[in-house]
Amino acid sequence: MHMRRVPALAAALTVALTLGLGGCAQKINGTAVIAADAGPVETTSTTKPSTTGKAPTSASKPTAASTGSTGTTGKPTGKIKITTKKKTSGYENCDLLTPAEVGAAVGAKPSPTKGCVQTTSDPFAVVLMMVTLAEYEGQAKEIEVAGNTAYEIKDGEDCSVMVMLTDDPDEITPAFLASVTPVDQIDTCGIALKLATAGFNKIPNA
Repeated sequence: MHMRRVPALAAALTVALTLGLGGCAQKINGTAVIAADAGPVETTSTTKPSTTGKAPTSASKPTAASTGSTGTTGKPTGKIKITTKKKTSGYENCDLLTPAEVGAAVGAKPSPTKGCVQTTSDPFAVVLMMVTLAEYEGQAKEIEVAGNTAYEIKDGEDCSVMVMLTDDPDEITPAFLASVTPVDQIDTCGIALKLATAGFNKIPNA
């Protein structure tokens, strides 16, 4: 399946419509915008569907760290730091974080159902979480989450944090992504970082 990043809300709606048909694998289209001090990244136009509890990409933002650069395919280049290697399959990535955990991170009433896409209320936000390809469009700021290389990508009000689970070049979906699209005014990047960290910590070590 081909994928590209879209604003998280559109991505979330796409995911919601396709979850019953293909697990958490879905098509994502769009463009991400880099933070002011971030480095260049590649643009990407393809990803593959997951058949082992893995999924595609999107993008967003965390805080501090160095900046990584990419070429023109949307895949981070340079050395990836992995302090804790995590499994990329063998578990249901859409069930990593419960609605209560997502609601607590947002500071809102939780979604009535669990899954890769959850919608909170008071404040209202759409949250997308998945194990995915380490690819994205636009430019990303390199940070660290739990000692592993991660990327913060901002697209308007949407924000995502993608943390690397492994540095194995043969892994198709080596990253965990948390993306937040706000309807009400919230700290999307701060929330995405909390969710990415919480999800990463619940993934079994490799």
